[in-house]
Formats: sequence, structure tokens, C-alpha cells
Amino acid sequence: MRDLYQILGVRRAASQGEIQRAYRRKAKTSHPDGGGSVKAFSEISTAYTVLTDPNRRERYDSTGDIEPLRPNNLDVSAIEVIAQKLGMIIHAECDVTSVDLDALIEQAIREDIAERNAGISSLRRAIERARRIRDRVKRKTNGEDNMLARVLDWHETTAKSHIKQSEEAVSSMERALEILKDYSFADDFSVATADDVSVALHDALKALDQLAVMLNSSHAGPEVILGEASPSAFG
Repeated sequence: MRDLYQILGVRRAASQGEIQRAYRRKAKTSHPDGGGSVKAFSEISTAYTVLTDPNRRERYDSTGDIEPLRPNNLDVSAIEVIAQKLGMIIHAECDVTSVDLDALIEQAIREDIAERNAGISSLRRAIERARRIRDRVKRKTNGEDNMLARVLDWHETTAKSHIKQSEEAVSSMERALEILKDYSFADDFSVATADDVSVALHDALKALDQLAVMLNSSHAGPEVILGEASPSAFG
């Protein structure tokens, strides 16, 4: 691939604003729908993506290598949260033009956060009860193995695992709320310029690529449900 700065037609010390403006100009003529080619538009998109990421740009300036984009795991999880809420709205068969989507999605996420936090509090109380019960468990006959204590230990470990999962989910949902602050489901789209649409399209494609990486690489394991394991597993 040619020099990324040459592709966009900017100097190596170009500012972020200069790079963005150059990308907008080039995208108009290089996009296949505008008479360009897939290869040309791909080169411009790659140059824009690398040079607008401070870390990737620094690496490129130092080595000439184009470091592959590594999605932020928290951001990927946050995008998944937003995608889920949008999917529910899309399939609800309601008139979305009369709905305040910003408020609706935010409310749904905040309700999920409240529910998760309530569950975390409940699990922590359960752990405390399990510890108190464990302190009272004594074997009537001689023997070092206390199977009931081991069962209670299992309940505590399982509850802690659920707490960790819920805390991670809350972090993803809180990040999703932060991401949503940068977007608006405006009713009036007439003010959008061709440049705005071009950049928005590019950003949307980047977000979809990150979501695809997450969906292809995720390995969701079965959740452990309290009370479903057989006590014989501890014997």
C-alpha cells in the first residue's frame, strides 16, 4: 500500500482536523457509488482509520507498519448492549418516528443496571448468610471431612462468580450510556451534509466490524445456577 499520508494528500504533521477534511474530500470521488473503485475507497478508509487513531498513527510513523485494529473489549460489550436494545425496538413493530429513542434506550439500560445492582446486593447478603451457617455446621461423629461445609463453600464461590459477571455487565452498560451521549436520533436529517454522511457511514462500518469481531470470537459458556448442582458432586 502507498504512503498513507500521500493517499489522503496531507503532510505528515497534519492535524486530526486536516486528516478528516482530506478524507471527506477524497471519499466523495473514490467511493464506488461516486465513480471510484473499491480498492481506492479501501485505501482511503484504511489511511483515515490509522491516522485518526493516535496509537496506530504513532506506530505507523515509527515503523511503517499498519497495526490491525484491536477492539476495546469494554467498548465491544457496550456496543453489544446497544445493539440488543436497538434490536428490541426494531422488532417491536411500533412507529419509531413517534418515539424518543434516546430516552427509551437510556431508560432500558438504566433499568437493567438497577436490576443487576439489586441482584449483586442480594448475592452479597446470601454469601454472608452462607458464612454464618458454615460457622455453625459441626459433624456429630469423628471425621475431618465436613461435606455440608463444602456445600456452603460452593454456594459462596458460585455467588461470587455471579457477582463478578454482573459487575462486568454493569460496567458494559455504563459504558454504553457514555457512548450514547455522542449520538442522537434526531428527527431533522435535512441539515446533514454529504461530508457528514460520508464520515458517519465510515464510523458505522467501523462499529459493525468491531461487533462482528466480538460475535465471531465470543465463547459464551453455560451459566452456573445456584441450587442446580447435585450435592453428590461434593462427596
